[in-house]
Amino acid sequence: MEYPYLLQITATIIFGVILGFLSSMPVGAVQLEVLKKAIGGHKKPAIATALGSVTSDLIYGLLALFGLGDFLLHKDFQLLIYTLGIVVLSYLLFRSFKDRSYVLNENKPIKYKKRFSFLTGFTIAVTNPGVIIWWIVGFKLFVDLNMVTEMTNLIKGLFVISGALGLALYLILIVIILHKYQKSFSERFLHKAHNFFIVLLSLLILYFIIKLLSLIFNFNLHI
Repeated sequence: MEYPYLLQITATIIFGVILGFLSSMPVGAVQLEVLKKAIGGHKKPAIATALGSVTSDLIYGLLALFGLGDFLLHKDFQLLIYTLGIVVLSYLLFRSFKDRSYVLNENKPIKYKKRFSFLTGFTIAVTNPGVIIWWIVGFKLFVDLNMVTEMTNLIKGLFVISGALGLALYLILIVIILHKYQKSFSERFLHKAHNFFIVLLSLLILYFIIKLLSLIFNFNLHI
């Protein structure tokens, strides 16, 4: 069944937004950093981190759907990316330990710069080239549904942009909700949440180290 072109564009945007929104739900390094800032009452830095991540995913999506996906999955590139990921996540872990004693200290509040938070989100997301697979699989699903009669560059571009918009909507929604209710969080809860983020960051660093070693020594690892 062929749909009018305007309806095809609308379907592309709706599908992309829904796919991006749902795909942003699993907790990763970006989500942890956004949650940590939002729970701590840092709304704008949390949103800046989310937008930095979305910008990176948008770039990966455009590269994947317009022909550079194979290069980004090359072993040498992934070695560089996983190494960068270990460095960035280690810095975030160090910062988390440093910030832990200031979570509720009003005399010495934690300060985050929006520009630096954007760069943090962007850098974390860049260290996950596997998102290319997500773009390719999501686009394949979209193609299989036969929502469009011709896969033009406009349709591809709209798919990527709407997917990135869905990612942004989920993260920003989480920030708004947590920021709205963050004053109701007890001191005990905030400290436990901060410690929980530290544990998860440590596990992510361990995962990146294992992935890096598997690339260097050529052994298959399924996690």
